[in-house]
Amino acid sequence: MQILQGLSSILSKKNTYYILLTIVGILSVALLLINLQDFSGDHFTYLNYVKGFQQGRYTYWYFLDDYYPDTFRNPGYPLFLYALSFITPSIILIQVTQLILLLLSLYIMLKLIEHYDNRLELKNLFLLFVIINFVVLSYSPLMYPETLMLLLVTLIVYIEICFENNTWKKILLLVLLYGYCFQVRPVIIFLPFLRVLYFLLHYKKLSLYKNITFLFLFILTLLPYGFWNLQNHHKFQITPLEGGAGAMYLGYWSPKMVGYVEDRYWRNVMHEDRFINFVDPKDIPKNISLFNTEWDSVERICNRYLTPRDSANIQVMKMHPDLFITYNTNYTIQREEMVKALAIRHYMSDWKYTVKLKCYTFFRLWFTGISMKPTFKTNLSDSLPIIFAFTTGFLSLVLFIFYFLFCLFKRRDIIKTLLLPLLLCLYFDIIHVPFGIQSRYTIPVRFLYLFCVTYMIFNIHFKNRIQSENKKH
Repeated sequence: MQILQGLSSILSKKNTYYILLTIVGILSVALLLINLQDFSGDHFTYLNYVKGFQQGRYTYWYFLDDYYPDTFRNPGYPLFLYALSFITPSIILIQVTQLILLLLSLYIMLKLIEHYDNRLELKNLFLLFVIINFVVLSYSPLMYPETLMLLLVTLIVYIEICFENNTWKKILLLVLLYGYCFQVRPVIIFLPFLRVLYFLLHYKKLSLYKNITFLFLFILTLLPYGFWNLQNHHKFQITPLEGGAGAMYLGYWSPKMVGYVEDRYWRNVMHEDRFINFVDPKDIPKNISLFNTEWDSVERICNRYLTPRDSANIQVMKMHPDLFITYNTNYTIQREEMVKALAIRHYMSDWKYTVKLKCYTFFRLWFTGISMKPTFKTNLSDSLPIIFAFTTGFLSLVLFIFYFLFCLFKRRDIIKTLLLPLLLCLYFDIIHVPFGIQSRYTIPVRFLYLFCVTYMIFNIHFKNRIQSENKKH
């Protein structure tokens, strides 16, 4: 009790708020400077998209005379990078801009928190959790769309909750945000439909006309990329021709081939985890052999679609190992269909492995694991931040689960209040479970997740105490 009283006293101070804000700012800048020269796995493909746009080509193989239009990504994040290139081609501008987006997301989140409760204790508790979960601050120097998505999702939630009157201005703004958000990360595709469904069930809050208009306009935002695919690949599709099935397929095989860098698709590798693995080390060589044999069969069928043009391009592409090889439309579509069918068959037939893997993935998406890379075993200075990130992330998840279950049984009013943030966190979790174990997939909702934890803790331990003290005074 005394500890809570002392903590409440510290968190209630304005100076604490400014100190925590300063620490978040310094930490964000420090992480930017530390990781300034670090390249993400997608670094070179994204930069080459920008160069392709500059030549009127949507492809990272822009320098090939007989290039293939892109099959791999929606254009949202590449267009964002392309817009920045009009100012300067420097990567520093991208990194600094993403740092600004990160801080802007934090500012919007703090304004959103005020809508729930304006007490300093809640905001300071949230900032404290952000600091110890510093991983969310570390993506601004990396060529990933997660920081941009963090801003977009946070802004969408802020507008949905804080702008209570469903004016046409709000509807149109949300259409643009959802539409662009989809072009950055297509996984949000179901959110606008779920939103419409919600308002259909609560029709008094939004007229049917506005509801239908919102959905119609959102669908319109999907069409340009779909027609681009139709023009360039002779197939109308609002998502890229490849990617989803490949991620699901490798999501099955990678945990069975720990430490192996596959060179058949995306040069994917899954390192040994310090605590939980899904394969006996003795079975890894056999699994690698099975994977390559299976991939040989995929390539034998797909190779019938190869042309002399492909053969010439592939020889050049292999000279650029930082870029993923792009094949012609027929080859890509055939391979995507095959790996999807294989992935589903593997998951269904190997159901015990599937259940264990996907249950673990459901929770693992919220914290950074300890991968036993060679550098981790030899370099202590590189290991300490990873260990700290794992510890704080895992403990935050434990707190979230504990307080969520407590509220579910004892304080359902808190669950009801947090419904939208909680559902978004659940959505981003479930939608990524079929694919690989990548904790960065939940970065776009990580501020919302940390807010949910802090709001539950605040209401259970601090709110009544604060109200009682205020009555005494």
